[in-house]
Amino acid sequence: MATILIVDPDPATRSLLELLVLRLGHRPIGPRELAEGEEPDLMLLEPVSRAGVRLARRLHHRLPQLPILCVSIEAPSYETRQLGASGHVMKPFRRSQLEQAIELALSPTPEVLEVRR
Repeated sequence: MATILIVDPDPATRSLLELLVLRLGHRPIGPRELAEGEEPDLMLLEPVSRAGVRLARRLHHRLPQLPILCVSIEAPSYETRQLGASGHVMKPFRRSQLEQAIELALSPTPEVLEVRR
C-alpha cells in the first residue's frame, strides 16, 4: 500500500482521484496531511494549479525520489518536465489509464508515461 498525495484544485476531481486511489488499495492524502508530517510515495498533480506546482517543487527538493504523476487537462509542458514528472495522464481519462499510470509510477524503476485521450 502506498501513500498518494493528491493535489487538484477541483473538489470533484479530487474526490474522484481519492476514490480511485482507494480502490487500488492505496491511501490518499491531501496537503493538510502533508503539513502534519505525512510523507507520500507518489504525488498526483494537476499542474494547472500554480499552488500545486509550487508544492511539487518544494517536495521535489525535499524528496527528490518522489514520483510525480501529472493528471491534467493540458498537455505536458516545459514546467512539468522540469519537475521530473514520471508520467502524464490527460483528462478526461479512463480508469484503467490512471490505474496503469499509478502502478508504473510506483514501480521501482518508473518509466516515463504519457497517456493521451
